[in-house]
Amino acid sequence: MNMTRNFFAALSVLVVLALAGCSSGAPSSSDVEQALKSGMAKAMSQASSVEGGQAVSAMMAKVEIKSVKVLECNKDASGTGFDCKVETEVSTPFAGDQKNTRMLHLVKGSDGWVIAR
Repeated sequence: MNMTRNFFAALSVLVVLALAGCSSGAPSSSDVEQALKSGMAKAMSQASSVEGGQAVSAMMAKVEIKSVKVLECNKDASGTGFDCKVETEVSTPFAGDQKNTRMLHLVKGSDGWVIAR
């Protein structure tokens, strides 16, 4: 009985350690989506502050992010962020629905993940 309990305790520790090892610290799909939304909000704010930028900002406000899927993330060469292959689907009033795959460089900031470069 005691040996069985020790076995299951050891097995539990191994499972926890294995699951902890699965987390690479890379951004999740929801992290990337939030970074994209934050980047768009910043761009809209900057656009609206210049002459004629209100129209651009109004068009950007109509862009809807429908889905974000992280396909692959690898630590960058400096070890400070991640280079991620991301599939996005967006809907825009001027081009309709579009799905594309692109590389994004993400770094963790004080307010969460941000797109750099």
